[in-house]
Amino acid sequence: MTLEEALQNYIARHQVDGVAYTRHAHGLYWTDDDNALYTGLMLGAMAYRYAAGPSPDKLDAVRLCLRGVSLLTLATGTRGVLVRRAMPRSMAPQFGLNYPLAEDNYWKTKPLETRGEYTFLLKTTKDQVTGILFGLSACRKLLAGVDAQIDDSMGTIIADLHHAITEREGSLRDHNYETHGTSAHKLDAPLRLNLEALAYSVGIIDEKPSENWFNHVRLYTAHYNTYIQNAYSHGLNAMTSHALTLLEEYHLNGTGVAQLSQKIDRVIREESNPLWELLLRGDTSDEGDLRLDELSESPYSRFFIWNKYRAEITERADTSGPQIDYMLAGFMREFHREDTP
Repeated sequence: MTLEEALQNYIARHQVDGVAYTRHAHGLYWTDDDNALYTGLMLGAMAYRYAAGPSPDKLDAVRLCLRGVSLLTLATGTRGVLVRRAMPRSMAPQFGLNYPLAEDNYWKTKPLETRGEYTFLLKTTKDQVTGILFGLSACRKLLAGVDAQIDDSMGTIIADLHHAITEREGSLRDHNYETHGTSAHKLDAPLRLNLEALAYSVGIIDEKPSENWFNHVRLYTAHYNTYIQNAYSHGLNAMTSHALTLLEEYHLNGTGVAQLSQKIDRVIREESNPLWELLLRGDTSDEGDLRLDELSESPYSRFFIWNKYRAEITERADTSGPQIDYMLAGFMREFHREDTP
């Protein structure tokens, strides 16, 4: 399966209003509630795809992803409060969710102006915002000034996120200032810097941001199944490192970002993972091509930055596919090849 074939399959079968979903074997849209993360990564993949070879249809794919990110920041009715997933109520039978049981303390339904009713999931964590900030960073770096609609959309999303998170003192608390029991609602220093750099890039703040974390860089801890979640956590760190590198002209922490990248690199260098190598080093080697081919044909849990459960890889071929991590790595490789003299 080529990258474009994988992409067209994904757009047709795995996106609803620009929000990224997996698909269960029996055809329902499915998720492990990390849809905001997936959607941000898809935005990043589409930004790299466009930058590697611009065309109008590639801009349309970016716009679709930005529509999804926008939905995830508007669903609660409080602008900038990020939700984990948002689904049109009218499509309820097509989703793997028991709707009569969904209206508990962090599943909510609300009508959105011009869009109808959406059911959304709260309890947002920094995993989700890591993906969103990554996608916005790639889009800002690679497409700034290309299209006025995209610039306006990015500016609005970034402004809304910055206002909501700043008002909550660096937290992802919901529209009612609730955390719903999660301890991972507080942005750490690299994520704060990522948000502030984006805000500076679109003129929301006047001074280049800086975080005093050069000697205090800590990696995310594994918080689920250790074997798979170590890989998942490394992927999150690699995304933040890459996003901050893309935005280096918009912050004052170049040295700290380099330290972060080096620390992550020491942790994951033995994994031989093509996606991480692209995120950290822009690898375009022939050896990397072979590993990318392996990723597309025989997915292995270490290569998948969010598939936590082995069943999603080995038992549900359409669920794991080649999906966003494969496409992101592939389109980044295409971009770096085009960018290399």
